[in-house]
Order: sequence, then C-alpha cells, then structure tokens
Amino acid sequence: MNPILRRAAKPVLALLLVLLGTTAIPGQTPTARRNTRLEQALRESLARSPGIWGVSVKHIERQELVEIRGEERFQMASVFKVPVLLELLHQVREGKLSLEERVEWTAPERYFGSGILVTLAPGLRPTIRDLATLMMIVSDNAATDILCHRLGFDRINARLRSLGLSKTAVDMGTRDLILHALGLPEEKYRGMTVDELRRFDWAAHETQVRRNQQQFLRECPNCSTPAEMTLLLEKIVTGQALDPEGTQTLLDILFLQQFNQRLPRWIPYGVRFAHKTGTLTAPVWVVNDAGVLFLPNQQRVVVTVFSRGEDLGLSDGERKAAIAAAEDQIAEIGRMVFQFYRGQD
Repeated sequence: MNPILRRAAKPVLALLLVLLGTTAIPGQTPTARRNTRLEQALRESLARSPGIWGVSVKHIERQELVEIRGEERFQMASVFKVPVLLELLHQVREGKLSLEERVEWTAPERYFGSGILVTLAPGLRPTIRDLATLMMIVSDNAATDILCHRLGFDRINARLRSLGLSKTAVDMGTRDLILHALGLPEEKYRGMTVDELRRFDWAAHETQVRRNQQQFLRECPNCSTPAEMTLLLEKIVTGQALDPEGTQTLLDILFLQQFNQRLPRWIPYGVRFAHKTGTLTAPVWVVNDAGVLFLPNQQRVVVTVFSRGEDLGLSDGERKAAIAAAEDQIAEIGRMVFQFYRGQD
C-alpha cells in the first residue's frame, strides 16, 4: 500500500481507546512519575546537537514523564495551529460555525509562507473543513489566517486558559508572525504583499530590523512550553478537551499529516502518530514537532519537541543546514521514544 495511504487509514482501535479507555476528569490529569532512564538517554543525545532544546514526553497509561526545559517558553511556529483547530471544533459544537460552510478564496498575494492555497486562483470556495485540513496537514498559512480571523484570538486563548495553560498564547496569525519574525512589525508594513516583501531593501533597514527581531525574541509571541503543549495534547487525546465527535475529528485530521520527516521518520508504517510540525527561519531557526504516538499495544505517548537556534546572523546555507540537522535530531528522539516503549505493557 502507498505509505501516505497507510498513514491516512482511520485508527479505529486507537480511537476506541481514546473515547472509551479512560475516565476523563476535566481540568485534571494524574500525577506522573519521572522516567529518569529515558530522560538521561535523551539528554545525552541532545548534548550533541546545537541550539536550545525543550522536550516533554508523557506516557499516558504508565503515567511516566520526561521533561527537558519543560517549563521554558519556546516559539511554537506552526504548532500553534493545534489550539486553533481545537477552538474551531468547539465553535462548531456550539453552533457558531459549520464545517461544511464554504468560504471564497481571495487575495492570495497577502499570504506568506507554507501552503497550497496561495498557488490557486481566487474564486475557489473551500469548506471550513477543507481549510482546517489544509491548515494541519500541509501547514497552510492562508487557511490558518482565514480561520483565525473567524474564530478570534481572544476565544482561542480563553480556551487555552480554561484547560489550565497559562504560558501558552496565540497572539497573532501566520502573516503577522512572519512579519514580526522578519523584523517588520510596524503598521506601515501590515499591508505588504509577497512581491513587496521580495523587493524590500533589507540592507537599508538593517539596524531597525535587527532591533525589532531582538524584541521579537524577548516578547515571544505565539509561544508555549514543552510541558504545556504535552498537557494540551494529553487532554485532547483523553477526551478532556473536546466532546467525542470533536476529538475524533481532530485526530482524524492530524493522522493525515504530510510532513513526517521529524518525529515519525523512523517509526514503522502502521504505527500511528498524530502530530503537527512547526518551522521558522527568522530571526533564528525554529524546528518543532508535537503529537501523540499510538504504540503497537495501543498505549499512547505524547511527545513535544521544541528547538531554536541562537545566532541571528546565519547565511541561507547555514540556516538550511541547521534546520536539516534539527530535523534529524527530532527524528532520533521519535525513534528513541518508540524503541523505549514498544512492546511494554
């Protein structure tokens, strides 16, 4: 079978465990014990990698935890789309939105970064479900910003607070996030198009851009901690964050993820990993992945890996090499977690 199709098959048994296998107590999770053996192995692996790394691993059934810089705030990059999808499904349940509503696609020149909508002609009318799927499985930035505008950042963040996440915030959509990361947060750049961005005279604005980027790093918009992202994913997969239908819909979308070169890279086909990646190339590289691994015995392990570089002055070649190396390290973390827990009851 085609590998993508294998990854896209519905995880029926896993989903039954999600919906029936635990007693959900909203706002509460049992106290976990530290897995010092796995933590030490991960620390030794990370010691060989440049950059700053935050890791949180939670085996739900065994209630075992690993945390490395677990309480430190990191840039989520596109991992912030998980809270967006969560709030979307809540508003669907509340009757404020319908997944089958169609939205006209307009103004592709306004959107930056990843995705496929910007390659398509205006006039297309995708459904809200289509936009949510594109947002998650190919990290479509245009789809994300359309949904964020409909949902409201205040509602997204209120949902996070209601689930006990105090260090996680979705402050802006992808367009504003990219402009801030590039050092262009001023109002005069808010309407900038893709072509205008390509023609921008970076050398003439170098001092202000660098100052703005340093402020971006200090303020850390759209940031979370490894521990809180793991908590959010745990609450999602155990039915504490959504009703059963919403939980199923969210996981069904995550299982369709097309970017599988990070945490799932060395996981055998047929082993399910519901996850979301995130990447930024400025002002420092950011390479993330977070999700839920469904082991062959159908137990579940939540894994969050956040990472960032420390040098604002990398060349394009150096930045690409650093991102590739970080992806390799995240893949190794996924392999180590899987190998540690596979076959354990």
